[in-house]
Amino acid sequence: MAYINMNKNISITKQLDFLSGGGEMGERIRNFDWGNSQLGDPESWEQGLKTCIRIILTSAQPMFVWWGPSRINIYNDQYAHFLGVKHPLALGAKAEDVWAEVWDLLVPKIESVERNEGTYDDSMLFIMERKGYQEEVYVSFCYSPVPGNDGSMKGLFCVCADNTERVINERSLQTLRDLGAIAFDEKSLDVIYRNIAEALGKNHKDFPFATVYKIENNNNTAVAAASAGTNNKQYILPAAIELGTSTKSTRDFGEAYAANKMTLSEVNTEIKDIPKGEWRSAASQFVYIPISAVGSNHPYAIIFAALNPYRLFDNNFKQFCELIGERASLEINKMLAIEEERKRAAELEKIDKAKTVFFSNISHEFRTPLTLILNPLEELLHQPSGNLSAIERKNIETTHRNAVRLLKLVNTLLDFSRIESGRQQANYALTDLVALTRNLVANFRAVIEKAGMKLVIKTDTIVRPVYVDRHMWEKIVFNLLSNAFKYTLAGTITVELSAEDQYAVLKIMDTGVGIPEAELPHMFERFHRVQNVTGRTFEGTGIGLSLIKEFTLLHKGDIGVISELGKGSTFTVRIPLGKEHLPKQQITRVHQGDQEDAMITNMFVEEAGTLLVKNNAAHVNATDGNGMPLILVVDDNADMREHLQSVLMPHFKVITAIHGQDALQKIQQQPPSLILTDIMMPVLDGIGLLQEVKANKATAHIPVILLTARAGEESKIVGWETGADDYLTKPFSSKELISRIASQIKTQQIRTEALMDIAEQKKYAKKLEEMNRELTKMNEELTSFAYVSSHDLQEPLRKIQMFSKRILEKEINVLSDEGKNFFYRMDNAANRMQLLINDLLTYSRTNTSQKHFEKTDLNSLLAEVKQELWEKITATGAVIECGRLPILPIISFQFKQLFTNLITNSIKFARTNVPPHITIKSEVVDGKTIDKAAVNMEKKYWHISLADNGTGFDPKFSEQIFGLFQRLHGRKDYEGTGIGLAIAKKVVENHNGFIMAEGKENEGATIHLYLPA
Repeated sequence: MAYINMNKNISITKQLDFLSGGGEMGERIRNFDWGNSQLGDPESWEQGLKTCIRIILTSAQPMFVWWGPSRINIYNDQYAHFLGVKHPLALGAKAEDVWAEVWDLLVPKIESVERNEGTYDDSMLFIMERKGYQEEVYVSFCYSPVPGNDGSMKGLFCVCADNTERVINERSLQTLRDLGAIAFDEKSLDVIYRNIAEALGKNHKDFPFATVYKIENNNNTAVAAASAGTNNKQYILPAAIELGTSTKSTRDFGEAYAANKMTLSEVNTEIKDIPKGEWRSAASQFVYIPISAVGSNHPYAIIFAALNPYRLFDNNFKQFCELIGERASLEINKMLAIEEERKRAAELEKIDKAKTVFFSNISHEFRTPLTLILNPLEELLHQPSGNLSAIERKNIETTHRNAVRLLKLVNTLLDFSRIESGRQQANYALTDLVALTRNLVANFRAVIEKAGMKLVIKTDTIVRPVYVDRHMWEKIVFNLLSNAFKYTLAGTITVELSAEDQYAVLKIMDTGVGIPEAELPHMFERFHRVQNVTGRTFEGTGIGLSLIKEFTLLHKGDIGVISELGKGSTFTVRIPLGKEHLPKQQITRVHQGDQEDAMITNMFVEEAGTLLVKNNAAHVNATDGNGMPLILVVDDNADMREHLQSVLMPHFKVITAIHGQDALQKIQQQPPSLILTDIMMPVLDGIGLLQEVKANKATAHIPVILLTARAGEESKIVGWETGADDYLTKPFSSKELISRIASQIKTQQIRTEALMDIAEQKKYAKKLEEMNRELTKMNEELTSFAYVSSHDLQEPLRKIQMFSKRILEKEINVLSDEGKNFFYRMDNAANRMQLLINDLLTYSRTNTSQKHFEKTDLNSLLAEVKQELWEKITATGAVIECGRLPILPIISFQFKQLFTNLITNSIKFARTNVPPHITIKSEVVDGKTIDKAAVNMEKKYWHISLADNGTGFDPKFSEQIFGLFQRLHGRKDYEGTGIGLAIAKKVVENHNGFIMAEGKENEGATIHLYLPA
């Protein structure tokens, strides 16, 4: 491109006002050497050009004008930004040179302008080179002809806008919308992968082609599942990629899979025939976008795509690709979660149906054996009283009562299963609801008043007819009355029946324990039970209230409850009056089933009466037995308490409690040998009782056996984890129960004896510890004494030495030979005494308990010792040869004494006419290489050896020489106290090491030191 770029400063005159202003481009236009251009000096420019330039320089919109046959380019600051690297050389240049790469697209527009016809194009696509690379650019622009002074078309005026960013953003958003519009509720991932490829295929500018690979074969293989921009048989990468085997073409794919993150790669030169999409050039970069599950290390699919060759992979493009992966991952994860939930719901529905069928079948199956149990029992009870003993009649009554209770539970389960399966059919009949309700409630009067409470019945006349299913209404009334009686220990139970608006309203109010506010929303949920409430019993299925709610709903009515803790509860049942709301086919004229009605009544009333009578008897303690262990039985079921009491009485003393709180009070009064408790009880359950007992030091030793009707290993584990000593599942045999109780009591006795032995051992251990402390104290006092004594002995000894020397110096000529001999012998004895005192002082210092270790260079320490022994070493001609010694944490003064003693010994015990030669070495050795019982085989040790060529010793004395005051030679032969090697041994032991010696007579000796490395 031949650009004209000549500068010439133009002063603004009145004729050149049109060049004023315009920012950078105004300055550049004014400084341009127009005189040497085809346009000539600005003063000579035609008025049309001047007007265009005035508009351009004062406008905030990108604008330019092409003037003359060569279409010389003049533009403003805003258009300079659009030109990119073409600016500023584009000023004064030919338009064809400026836009050579797109000129073929501009020619038709220019020709239209030459015909004096303006043009307009909205977001027209160009592939421009304005940033140093070929770039996809979208421009909206209009060309307008500009006349010269003679009226002919002389120039082209353009206003333009760069819409590239807007167009690309809209395209990206559309792709994301297309991905979001995919039916991700499809059950087949293959279909979803095809839809993803199709959505990417619509954006063939950013992705000339794309292939979705799904990961299969236990994450070993990636298989092409769908593609866009390629035919079904054309894949840039292999249709199947072995992830464990990397090739040149699949290496980048494998890296993206392993890293589980988006990866960019350059196009491999070996890859040919790359689909170009809409572009005339093929892609130069590939992108790998993983589709991953949250928290997964590897993706379950990867999008492999070619990238737009005319778009820089900048941060925006990168974020767009990441959004594609995140959107696809999110939607597929949602689909998989929904599918999983769908499967789970189907499974639950299947299980629910199976459960309902099971309940229905098992309820029917239970009825046959229950009938065969109840009928014989009733016949036995109706026999003359003389035929049965009191105990036999009592046992039969208990059996009959619990068989009736079991039948009631079976009937409840049957009703529940019918409702669950939708097979519960109500038979609605015209009913005198007031009379029916009063009769039903009256059945409870005797048992309520026997409990010391009051029953109040309030009924209004209901004029309009009421249609109900009598069986269901009976169960509604009896269930609510039973609950009121169970949880009301004193006060009043009130039953009200009235007509309100279009409803018959039944209210059952009590002055019982009440219901916690948080529990109220859950009261009619199936199997829900309120925990830790005071009542006559904790037994129940948790179905009753949910069942009567279903019965109420079958009558198109509703049920609710209000309650306050400690004040009582009110349950309200409302059913519509009349029959218009009921299915016509279920309305009957006559109700039948009086016999069944009587049975239902007996079930509820007898169960309530049993609670009352047995609870009153439950507080009476059982038989006393001298010398027998006391067992506390805790159970809220009166029949179970009585049964356990009768089984245990021949072997143990027995007391009973009706719940955990009652049991704690009785434990305080009379601690038992063992507690046998049920788990599910009101007020305080068995687990709570167990925790209270084990948390109290006074009762923690008492064995606790848990009883429960819950079977299974999990229940046992829960029992043991809470601290129970044993766990029994109902039903159990009497023999097993007695055996377990006896075993636990025996175990506790053994444990108690063992604890006593341990206490004795602790007592003796404490005494031994005190003795050790006393011995340590005595040893320290003895050491201190030896140290003080040594100092005290030195003072008179010094005076003896000093005065004897003075006498010898002054009176030497006066003394006789015998006198001189006495003084010489006295001086020698004093010197030996001095040596002994010094050694004793040193030994006492090595025995001190105060040990201050610090890192010390043994080479420096040895140098100090050699310096102090210089006179002896020189006098004897001794040679000390030493290798490099380590730096060790030691008690410095003790180790200095050790080296002093060992070197002094080697010099002292030199052979006659043989100069001492001492060799000192060090090395690290394994414990297993040392022949010593005290060695730790797993540790390493520093081995320091000191060998000499002296007199040596008999090997049989290798242990003896380290004893205190031990000598192998006479005093006349060698000086010494017999303490030096004892001091050496003590020093090494103070450093947690050990010392050994080896030698042969007249061949020398070697001392071995071993210290922890």
